[in-house]
This record gives sequence, C-alpha cells and structure tokens, in this order.
Amino acid sequence: MADTSMTPNKNGLLYAIIGALVVVVAGGGFYLYKMDTATPLMPSPIEAAKPVPPPPPPPVATPRPTPPPPAAPAGPSAAQINQARSYIADARRFASAGDFTAAETSLQAADTAVPGFAETAAARREIAEMRTARGQLAPLINQARRAIDRGDFVTADRALDEAERLYPNAPEVIDARRDLRAAQRQGAQPGMQDMRVTVLLTAARAAMSLGDFASADRALDEAERIDGRDPAVRQLRAELAAAQRPRPPR
Repeated sequence: MADTSMTPNKNGLLYAIIGALVVVVAGGGFYLYKMDTATPLMPSPIEAAKPVPPPPPPPVATPRPTPPPPAAPAGPSAAQINQARSYIADARRFASAGDFTAAETSLQAADTAVPGFAETAAARREIAEMRTARGQLAPLINQARRAIDRGDFVTADRALDEAERLYPNAPEVIDARRDLRAAQRQGAQPGMQDMRVTVLLTAARAAMSLGDFASADRALDEAERIDGRDPAVRQLRAELAAAQRPRPPR
C-alpha cells in the first residue's frame, strides 16, 4: 500500500494553492459583478425596432355654453306710450290750425316712438277726414264774410253753421263767427240799421242794372227782414217787379 500520509511541508503548500484559487475565484466574481452593475444592458434589436408612442395630446378645455339672449320686452314702455301720445296731440293741434304737413311729421314721430300704435292710426284717419273737409271750408267762409260785409247776417250765420259742422275748431271759422257777432252788435246800435239797408239797396240796384234779378231779389229780401216798412225798400221792390214783367212785343 502506498503511504498516504503527507509531510507538514506538503500540506502547507496545498493549503497555499487552495487559498490562492479561492482569492482568484472570489476576485473574478467580484469583477464580473461590478461589470454587470456598471454597464447597462443594450436592448435587443426587436425591442429597439418598436416605435415610440407619441405623447398624449394636451387636454382640450370644454367650451362654456353661450348664454341665451335677453328676452325681448313684451311691449312698449309707459314712457314710450306717453311720448307717442304727446306727438299725437301735436298732430291734432297742427291739423286744427290747417298745417297738415306738420301734423303728418308729428304722426311719423309717434310711429317711431311706438310702432303700430292704434291711437296713432286713429289720429291719422281723423286728420285725413279733417283735410278732406278743409277743402269745402274756404267757400263757406268766403260766403259768410261777403254776407257780413253787406249786412246779410242771416246768410252769414247759415254759412258759418255749415262750416262749423264740417270743421268746428278751424281758426278761420272761429274768427268769422266772432266777426259776425261783432257786426250784429253794431247793427243793433242807432243809425247802423239804416246803413245796412242802404248797403243792401245799393247792391240790389247794381244787380238790377246787370239784369241779375235773382241777386237783386235776395238783397231786397234781406233789407225787408231788417226794415220791411222802409219806403226805399218798398219802392225798389216795386221797381224790381216791374223790371221782371215781360215786355209786350212791339
């Protein structure tokens, strides 16, 4: 049998070799550990080929709802109605004075203040009727004044009654009525009655000279209403009757 016992020198050498190997293995493992932790791993080709997803879009702010428009007023205000009525009153005043152009201007202002206002439409119809009657007014006023000038107060009064029926607030009707009353008051004074009869007799003679027996008869009728017993009136009445009688053929 071989001798397996070893000498102390051989054992020491064996332990020294084993120790050196342990140091080498431990050092190599530590080195590999440091290399693994210090150097990052490179991605594989498949992982590198994957596209990078784009960043998410920024959040979009939700728009606020548009507030509804304010509700329209239900109708004209009290101030607008009062303004329109003021314009309507101006229009009636202008129309009464015969200024229909200014009256229409005021009505248009009322239309602007309150469009479609029923009172404006009523005033416009009323003023249109006044304007139509106005065309018939001037002849009646002229007739009344001519009658006043010759002292024919009955005819003047009838003409003014008709004018007042058509257009009672017309300034010229009011003025003519005032003049008629003044003439009637003067005719009641002493001496004025004779003057009126003289004027009527003069008008009757002038009409007779022109062959206008109808006008002469009307003048004598008025003179007789003033003083039917006046001899001059009776005389001229007889002359008028004679002039109206047919003449015998020659």
